Amino acid sequence: MKKNKLVSPVVKWVGGKRQLLNEIEKYIPKYTKYYEPFVGGGALLFHLQPKRAFINDINSELMNLYQVIKDNVEELINDLSKHKNEADYFYDIREWDRDKQKYSSLSNIEKASRIIYLNKTCYNGLFRVNQQGEFNTPFGNYKNPNIVNDSILRAVSIYFNKANITFKCGDFEEAVKGIRKGSFVYF
Repeated sequence: MKKNKLVSPVVKWVGGKRQLLNEIEKYIPKYTKYYEPFVGGGALLFHLQPKRAFINDINSELMNLYQVIKDNVEELINDLSKHKNEADYFYDIREWDRDKQKYSSLSNIEKASRIIYLNKTCYNGLFRVNQQGEFNTPFGNYKNPNIVNDSILRAVSIYFNKANITFKCGDFEEAVKGIRKGSFVYF
């Protein structure tokens, strides 16, 4: 499978390694399957674009986003296009997870759209939640954030659908059980 340069992280993530990819790549062995138990923004995954991968994160919002990109990218792009770069609108969207009953009634597409929107418009692209699991990063006040990056979303969707990737959401110890010789695990 030929690498696509458009395949890149769709969200900014704390601890992302995008600036270190060339240095990290020097130490990657030959492997048959790629494992990333803390995928986050997926900078190394998207840089390498392995044919067989197992990705995991304990953040269910993030893993839902990746599944939606794989299965429903056009619906996601359509939903993203409705968002506005306005502080009042941002805080309204941010509040959605305070009402657990309302939030649980949202579709996976709406939840994924919310995460991208908040990530692109919140302060410093920081995904942060309070002790109740509610998103609490303030508005970033950016002039022109790229909320709907349809070319990257479509490229990532194509990659997810062509490669053999298993998506998991859970503890990293479960994610690394049963790994076979010849696999590469990126911690």
